[in-house]
Amino acid sequence: MPPMPPTTALAVAWPLKLEFFSSFTAFLLFAGLALFFVSLGLWSLAGLGKVRKWVAIATRLAVALVFVLILGGARWQRQHKDVEVIVCRDISESVDQFTNFRAESLDSAFDKYLAGVSENRKRKPPADRIGVISFADSAWIDAIPGTQLAMNAKPIHEKRGGGTDIGEALQLAMATFKNDAMRRIVLATDGNQNLGDVEPAITAAASQHVPIDVFPLNYRVRSEVLMDKMIAPTWKRQNEPFLVEVYLRSTNPVDVTGKLTVLMDNVPIPLDPEHPNSTAQTVTLRPGVTPFKVQIPGLNEPGAHRFTATFEGGTTGSGKVDTLLSNNKAESFTFVNGKGQILYIDNARDKDGALGPGNALQQAMTAEGINIITRHVDQFPLDILALQNYDAVILHNVPKGGGFGGLTEEQDRMLATYVHDMGGGLIMIGGPDTFGAGGWNNSKLKEVLPVQLEIPAQRQIPKGALALIMHSCEMPQGNYWGEQCSLAAVKTLAPKDEIGVISFDWQKGQQGAIAGGVGGAAWDFPLREKGDGSAVTNAIKNMALGDMPSFDDAVTLAVRGSGPNMPCLLNSTARQRHIIIISDGDPGGANQALLDLCLKNKITISTVTVFTHTPGTISPQMQEMAKKTGGRTYGPIEANPNQLPQIFIKEATVVQRSLVHEADTIPVQISDTTSDLLKGIAGFPPVRGMVLTTRKDNAQNDIKVALVAANKGADGKVNYDPILAHWQAGLGRSVVFTGDATQRWSPAWVASSMFSKFWAQAVRSVSRPPMNTDFEVQTTQNGKKGHVMVKANTKENGFLNFMSIGGKVVGPNLQPADVRLVQTGPGTYEGDFDAPAEGNYIIPLHFAGKDGSGDLMGGTT
Repeated sequence: MPPMPPTTALAVAWPLKLEFFSSFTAFLLFAGLALFFVSLGLWSLAGLGKVRKWVAIATRLAVALVFVLILGGARWQRQHKDVEVIVCRDISESVDQFTNFRAESLDSAFDKYLAGVSENRKRKPPADRIGVISFADSAWIDAIPGTQLAMNAKPIHEKRGGGTDIGEALQLAMATFKNDAMRRIVLATDGNQNLGDVEPAITAAASQHVPIDVFPLNYRVRSEVLMDKMIAPTWKRQNEPFLVEVYLRSTNPVDVTGKLTVLMDNVPIPLDPEHPNSTAQTVTLRPGVTPFKVQIPGLNEPGAHRFTATFEGGTTGSGKVDTLLSNNKAESFTFVNGKGQILYIDNARDKDGALGPGNALQQAMTAEGINIITRHVDQFPLDILALQNYDAVILHNVPKGGGFGGLTEEQDRMLATYVHDMGGGLIMIGGPDTFGAGGWNNSKLKEVLPVQLEIPAQRQIPKGALALIMHSCEMPQGNYWGEQCSLAAVKTLAPKDEIGVISFDWQKGQQGAIAGGVGGAAWDFPLREKGDGSAVTNAIKNMALGDMPSFDDAVTLAVRGSGPNMPCLLNSTARQRHIIIISDGDPGGANQALLDLCLKNKITISTVTVFTHTPGTISPQMQEMAKKTGGRTYGPIEANPNQLPQIFIKEATVVQRSLVHEADTIPVQISDTTSDLLKGIAGFPPVRGMVLTTRKDNAQNDIKVALVAANKGADGKVNYDPILAHWQAGLGRSVVFTGDATQRWSPAWVASSMFSKFWAQAVRSVSRPPMNTDFEVQTTQNGKKGHVMVKANTKENGFLNFMSIGGKVVGPNLQPADVRLVQTGPGTYEGDFDAPAEGNYIIPLHFAGKDGSGDLMGGTT
C-alpha cells in the first residue's frame, strides 16, 4: 500500500491579527499619528522637563496605537501545534476490486498501516491524534481520535452495501473534530460517489481551513457483464400486448454464455417457446450490447406490474467473465389502465379498542359505486410504485409509528410525496389515535394537511407530562440510540406538554443540588414545559448514560422528586402523566409502594427491553412495572434498533390525549357553503368526539374549512375548531375530517341518509384523474445521468408540438428534483436529470398545450 501523507504542523507565526486592513496599512496610519503627536508634543510640552515631556508623548503614542488596533479589528490568535487526523475509508462493495495491498484483505491492510502510523513516533508526534471513520451507504466511527489508535472497539458493519456516500463521511469527520488542535482529513476511496452530495461537505471543510488528502483506490474492471438498461412501456390498456426490452452489456473480448430470467410480479415469464415450463433461457452475449425482447400478453389486472431481469452464470470456458454481480439485475414497470381504486386503511376501533366499526364507511363507498380496497395498517404499501395502483388513500384513525400499529417514517415520506409530487388524493379521518394524538406532529405528511396539528400556546387545554428514564448504555451504540429515542419523543410533544429526562451518574446524583438527584439518578433535563424544544434537545445531546443498579431511584425521582417542590410527576398539573424506561433489564425493580403510588395517581409506566444478558428474554421487574401501572412492555429489541425511536414516538402520544375532545354533544356548523364536499347537504348532525387541530395559514389562502365545532376552552372562551377542511396540496388534494366515521363519535351521522353521499363526494373530490395513455414515455439511465423522452402523438398519428412538459423525479431516499423537457423534434420532448445509483425512481409529468393538459408517468425501479 502506498504511504499516506504525513501529518504536518503550522509554521510559527505572529499571533496578533488585524481583521479590517493589512499590517502595512496599520503601520502607515500609526506612523502618521506618531509623527503628529511627537511634533505636537515637542512644541506644546516644551515647558515640561525632559523626562515628563517624553512620558506624556509616549502615553499619547500608546493611545494612538490602541486606536489603530481597534480600527483594524485586532485579535489575538491562539495557535495549536498538535494535529488531529481523521481517516475516512471507503468500505463499499466496489472497493473490493482494489488489489494493490499487502495483507489478507484491504480492511486488514488498512488496520495494519494505521496502527503502524499511530505507533511510529518519527511519523506521529506523541500529542497528535488519529481517528478512523468507515463509510459505504452510511458512515460509522471506527475509532474516536486519540493519541493511540484503538481499532479493537470499532462497530460491526452488518451490511456494507454497494452505495458510497463520501459527503456523509466528510460531514461526520467535521463533526467529530475537537477544537484544540489543527485538523486534517485523509480520504481513501475509489471515488464512485453514488449517494448524497459531496460538494457541501468539501465547502464546509474549505471554509474551516481543513485540508483533505485523497488516497485513491485505483482499479480497472476488465471482465464484466451488466444490465445496460431495461425498457417497458409506462402505460398500457387492459388486454393490450406489449414488449419488454432487456439490454445486456459485456466488456469481455469473447462471447459469454449465461442464463437470463425475467419475472413479472415475482413470477417467471417463459422465454423459450420450445420449453414453456423453463424459468430461464440460455443466452450468448457478444462483446458490447446484446438486446433481448420479451413478449408480454395482454394483462387483464389493472395497476402497476413490476418486471425484473437477472443474468447469472456467465462463462467462456476460461477466466473470470463477471466481476460485479450486483449490476446483473434491472427492474422496470408498466401500469395497466383500469377502473380506479381507493385504498382504505381502516384502523377504527370501538371503545374497547377492538377493530371493526370502520366497515360502515367501506359499505357506504361500495354502495356509491366506488372501488374501495380495505387493508390493515400493516398492509400499507412498502414502496411508492405500489401506491400508484390507487387514485386516493383514506387513513381512518391511523397513528404514526411503524411496527406498532402505525405507518413508518419511510411510509410517511412516501405518502407525502404521493400527494404533493404525484397528484394522489388523501383523506385523513380522526379517531383517538391519529392527528396530533397519534404522533403525526413530527411528520412529512402534516405538510400536505390543511390543518395544524399543534394547538397554539395561548389555547388553554389540558397538557401532558412525560418522563424518560434512559438506561441504554449496555447496548451497541447505546448513547446514540438513547439520544435518538429521546429526541423522537420530544418532537412528538406539543410546546405546552412537560418533558423530563433522567439518567444514571453517581457524580451527578451526589451533586444533585441543582435539579435534585436520588442515589445516582439525576435529571439531565428537569421536568418542565417543552417550549420550542431547544433546551431539552441540548440537554439530551449532552447526556452521558451510566449503568443503573436499580430502577427504584430513577422512578422515585420521576414520581416524587428529590424533595418538596422539586420537579416530579406528582407535582405536575398535567392530565396525562407517563414514564418510558429503556433498559437491558439488569437493574433491580421499583418497590411495590412506589408502583401503588403510580397506580393511585394514574401515572403509567411503559418499558422497552434492549439487548438483555439472556437473549430473547424480558426481565420480570420491567414487566411488573408496566403491568401494575397500566403501561405497555416492548421487546426484547435485539436485532433492529432502528425501531426504537418509533416505540418512543408511539409511547409519547400517550400524553397527547389532551388533544382528544369527547363530550355528549359537540355542535357542528357549516362554515363554508361553497365547498364542493357539502353539495346537497343542508346540515350536519352533532358529534361526540374529535381531535383538536387549528386551521393552517398559507400565503395562497386556498384552504377551505367547511365544518367547525364550537368547543369551550378551559378559559371559558368558545373556539371554532375544524371538523372538515380541504385544499390543493402541490399536485394532489387532501381532506381532513377530525371526527370519525363510526358509531363511537358520529352515531347520528352514520345513521343519516347523507352519510354515503358526503363520503362519496369527498373521495371523488381528491381522486387523481386518469393518466394519459396516448403518449409514449421512455426512461433510460447511463451512470448517474437519467434521460426521459416523451413522444406526443394524436390518435390520427399527428404530432403535438409546442407543449410544456415538466415534473419531478421522486423515489426512496431521494429528494424530489425538478425535470424539464424541451422539444427536440416533431412531437418529441426530452430532458435529463440526476439519477440515483439504484435506478429506483418514478417521474410524474404534467403536460399543457393548446389541445389540453394532463398527467403522464415515467421512471424505473
